[in-house]
Amino acid sequence: MSERSTEIMKEQLKKGYLKLSILYTLLQGPLHGYEMIKRIKESTFNLLTPTAGSLYPALKELEMDGFIKGEWLRQRNRLIKVYTITEKGKETFKEVIEKHFELASAIRRWLLSQLAPIHQIGNDFSTMPALMEQAIKIFMLSNNAKIEDKIEFLKNFKKKLEQINDVIDRLILNIDRRIKDLEGEITKLQ
Repeated sequence: MSERSTEIMKEQLKKGYLKLSILYTLLQGPLHGYEMIKRIKESTFNLLTPTAGSLYPALKELEMDGFIKGEWLRQRNRLIKVYTITEKGKETFKEVIEKHFELASAIRRWLLSQLAPIHQIGNDFSTMPALMEQAIKIFMLSNNAKIEDKIEFLKNFKKKLEQINDVIDRLILNIDRRIKDLEGEITKLQ
């Protein structure tokens, strides 16, 4: 795949995730653009760091599609536009997030099923989809989730990520071994 195609796909993904993060952020309550940028950075652990140049076009598209509504308000002698998520936006967010995790889970299962036999890594990731469902419930679909539930989820999620990291470390070791084996074969041929 060409570098240009790869960059185009990355940009499309960023735009999609930005729009989802806008909807998620507005589930917490109405906000203006600058505050939204800060909240998106916080809630995504700085994985998404929108700029005004990326946020405002996304807000405009979401507003045109009826997912959010903007209202001009006077605040400290200046006008600011405050955005609110609509019912259509809430329903769409929930549907897209559920479909996203279904797809991600299917891809993950397929990928691990292909890698497990090759690298003897096992495939005990059966709790991951349930963990993702819990994440959706706690972080994205419920404004009323208890702080204790959020803490419990984050602890469990961290533990699963550490397990995944262990698998990745083993894969890297196996890849390194394979590279050395192949380099050894090249040396023997010379």
